[in-house]
Amino acid sequence: MHRLRSLVPSANYLFVFEAAARRQSFTGAAEELNVSQPAVSKTIRLLEEATGLKLFRREHARLELTAEGKRLYKETQEAFDHLHMVISSLRQKHSRDIVRVSFSASFVQLWLLPRLKAFKAQHPDIALRIAESSRDDQDLLEEDIDLSARLGTGKWPGIHAWHFVTEEVWPVCSPAYLKEHGPIETPADLLNHTLLHFEERHRSRVGWREYLERNDVSAAKLTQDFVFTDALNSIEAAVLGQGVALGWKHLVHDHLKAGKLVCPIRASYLTGQSIHIVMPAQRPPKRGTEIFRDWLMEQNADADFFARG
Repeated sequence: MHRLRSLVPSANYLFVFEAAARRQSFTGAAEELNVSQPAVSKTIRLLEEATGLKLFRREHARLELTAEGKRLYKETQEAFDHLHMVISSLRQKHSRDIVRVSFSASFVQLWLLPRLKAFKAQHPDIALRIAESSRDDQDLLEEDIDLSARLGTGKWPGIHAWHFVTEEVWPVCSPAYLKEHGPIETPADLLNHTLLHFEERHRSRVGWREYLERNDVSAAKLTQDFVFTDALNSIEAAVLGQGVALGWKHLVHDHLKAGKLVCPIRASYLTGQSIHIVMPAQRPPKRGTEIFRDWLMEQNADADFFARG
């Protein structure tokens, strides 16, 4: 038993005393502590009897601290503040930060999921709540999103943005498809192949027409045998040998490295835009959000796959 208990039988005496001293009112302390005023008065009397100190006096219907009361109040407040700081620090150290993030389905499936194990190994105390979104214009505050990704110039009102990856698009297909239907030597040759299209309802992305015209190929004879509602499905159809898809370099990187996809020609489309990591500017970021952002930036999604062999 701590020796303090021989002077103060109950720690609750000190909590009641601190409230009464701070409010300079037994009634105010009672309201704050959700007890009756007589209960506060009795607790103060018991504390005075236990310590042998006169802590309060009434002057003209006002409650005032005695000199001993002022000293005890000062020391009690400092002790309480110190304990609060220590306990809060320990809780923060061991608590799990919950970070709410939102990305496209293709980014989650093709880029993020293969790397999550590495993130968790580095930061086991951070929990991610991962939502898939079909929009670029989400209201991060309204939807309570801590971090997301957005295509554009990086200038949006109320948004902090960090460059993540330059938008660069490549034709991709499976090795089996290329062996059966190839070779594909120029962008114009693509018109003789099954091209996998996608049209996302709430997100504008480069399509085959833009890609061909950027590479000086007329798209007048372009056909649409397969049209998906998500870029992810068009890329996965290419993996299965269904045709040639457009693949954003960071999304198809792992499939290229694993040999599931190949680039039949080295003619890419640099759109002049970039994908940015975004966070709401109106809300102070959580520690875990900043750690996750920094981890994303460290992954070097902008690296040139072909330059690395």
